[in-house]
Amino acid sequence: MSSHDTLLSSDDSSRRDRLSDSSKDGLDKVELSDLDSTPPKLPIEQDLMQLARLGELRAIQKLFDSGTYNAKSRDDQGITALHWAAINGHHALCHFLLQSGAEVNAKGGDAEATPVLWASKRCHLQVLQLLLANGADPLARDDQGYNLLHSATLDGNILQLTLLLHQPDLPVDVPDTQGHTSLMWAAYKGYPSCIDLLLRWGANMYAVDDMGFTALHWALVKGNYACIQELVQYGSDRFAVSKAQDGATEGDTPAMTAAKMKSDVQWRKALLDSGFDEHGNPISFPIPFVKDRRLFFQRFFFLWPFVLGGLQLHMLAYMLVYLSIPGVLIVGYALQYTVQKLFRWAPSEMNSMHKTPFLAGIFAATFFWVGVRYVFAILPNTCTSNFFLNIAFATCYGFCAHFYYLTMTSDPGYIPKSSSRGQTKKTIDELLDHSAFNEQHFCTLCMIRKPLRSKHCRRCGRCVAKEDHHCPWVDNCVAVNNHKHFVLYILFLILGIGLLIRLTLAYIEALPSPPSSSLHCEILSPELCAQWSKDPLTLVTNAWAALQLSWTFMLVFVHFTQIARGVTTYESMRTNHLAPNSVTSALTSGTLDPEIAGLTASGGGPDLSGNGASGHAHGKAKKKKDGFFASWSRTLGLDVFFTIAFQGYNKTRDPSSPRPVKRSNPFTRGVVRNCTDFWGDGGVFGGRESGVSMLGGERVDYRMMYEVPRGGGGSYRGGYEAVDGGEEEV
Repeated sequence: MSSHDTLLSSDDSSRRDRLSDSSKDGLDKVELSDLDSTPPKLPIEQDLMQLARLGELRAIQKLFDSGTYNAKSRDDQGITALHWAAINGHHALCHFLLQSGAEVNAKGGDAEATPVLWASKRCHLQVLQLLLANGADPLARDDQGYNLLHSATLDGNILQLTLLLHQPDLPVDVPDTQGHTSLMWAAYKGYPSCIDLLLRWGANMYAVDDMGFTALHWALVKGNYACIQELVQYGSDRFAVSKAQDGATEGDTPAMTAAKMKSDVQWRKALLDSGFDEHGNPISFPIPFVKDRRLFFQRFFFLWPFVLGGLQLHMLAYMLVYLSIPGVLIVGYALQYTVQKLFRWAPSEMNSMHKTPFLAGIFAATFFWVGVRYVFAILPNTCTSNFFLNIAFATCYGFCAHFYYLTMTSDPGYIPKSSSRGQTKKTIDELLDHSAFNEQHFCTLCMIRKPLRSKHCRRCGRCVAKEDHHCPWVDNCVAVNNHKHFVLYILFLILGIGLLIRLTLAYIEALPSPPSSSLHCEILSPELCAQWSKDPLTLVTNAWAALQLSWTFMLVFVHFTQIARGVTTYESMRTNHLAPNSVTSALTSGTLDPEIAGLTASGGGPDLSGNGASGHAHGKAKKKKDGFFASWSRTLGLDVFFTIAFQGYNKTRDPSSPRPVKRSNPFTRGVVRNCTDFWGDGGVFGGRESGVSMLGGERVDYRMMYEVPRGGGGSYRGGYEAVDGGEEEV
């Protein structure tokens, strides 16, 4: 077997068509029926099917009252009025027809499909729920053997799939006529979010179809990396052998399928990212006593900058400048190479630098080395001469450490998950009743109704109330419960650095000049060289700390502005969806990469602009792999610096994109009240209830806030947003 057609292996051309083209899955011949191409034989007021298509309930009721038609009437293709009402999303008409005795499981059309299958193809979830509640059979098949679960999977509709899986007694692994389960279809179509949902629901990843293919085989046929990795991580059989085809003596393993489908690059990468070598064998961790690799890597990447920073600071302080700067670069390159090798054993959720606590470790290491130099060098020499200055600095240092620790470790306001599937189904039904079962109001990862201002953080793996952003500098979500701690930490950091600079100058002045023979700084003037040589390590360390002022001033300005406006960082970035605020993104997330900053569809979350952006995209656009300098530039924030320095605030917007539309903020209560709410709700030193804050002078639990409280400064339609009726009639 050397071609796609051979792998699909079918003498049945219909099967090959629907595997290779989603537009030929059997129901499209119903979807795309064009009644306008053939003029109706009857006037429209007497044509039941035309009236059902248009949703004319009163006209249909008159026809029923006259006895001309009834709810069970069919056309020459066996199609009922319920079919047309269902596919066009006429909920009220569907309810009337069902109450009038319509056959809920009537099959009609070329595909011999039931009304619930027609509704599924247009994703009319309210109609779908109505039909299921009135006895529609979710296991009824069309002429090609697809049931409702297959139909939802073929379309990659994660919300419809969620709705169906919460129906009682619906088996997740029911096969079609060729033995394909929904998991196999999701793998072939390239829908990783559907795969994740099905596997979390207990789908059998070892099931095989008539060819002996598993879901992993079909994912390799498609070549979608995310699908392949999802299946490998969940434990799919990496050595499963399919049935022999076309006279072959043996079947194909996933590796053989990958080679034939030219997806071997994705296959090997998925294996490596999941802890296996390119042959599918587990990679043994080189440190045998480590049992929890995630915990090990979390601690390693946090503590690594302590060693790296100390080494590089000593190199800059005590080596000749002609050797120290190249030496620091060489050490950085060597460690970058080492880290890339270490990621081979890292868990998939920590397979890049921005997914680790590395940036938090950089600040903590700087904080540590400044403290060491202060205690052992500055304090003994300035204790008596600058007593009150030392007291002020020690106070700022302590408060900064305290608030930094609270920001890192406190619960940012995680939203509790549903206690049972029954509770989740009740939530889904309530959202459907309000036409609000969409990704703006429901999280398919946590299976909960999402409150306003919340967001699912993929780094934390949970939905967070009043989400701000996941800050890489503290490795935690900066949200309602620790946002104040974050701002106070930044304020004390700025004040502490200012006091440190003053103390360092006093310390250097108090030291005696070293002998001239010990001077090795040829590029400086004799006066500066003399001062430098008194204690180069302290000067280098504190100079590095002073560089933090370059971004902390801008960061605190951004946060004070947002506090006054009553918005979070995430809302500020998402409101101008077409042109995200690059400066805000850069300062808070440490990068201009929109995916890392949480601005892409994979980040997902509530959109105050009303755009209803999807929270769970099926795939990601391919990006060019960063080189060494680009990677380290992004990691250390140099891309942020150069963009702000050379382009400026106004030039960060893509000139080819439309200008953003300013939208009103429903949560603002005026500058004074916004600031009072932020600073006056207590909880400075911890102890505040999770997810609770003040809004307009009143206590608000953001974990349960589904509607905007009265008194807002902007327009909003309430806790539920209307679903756009963008489907055309067919």
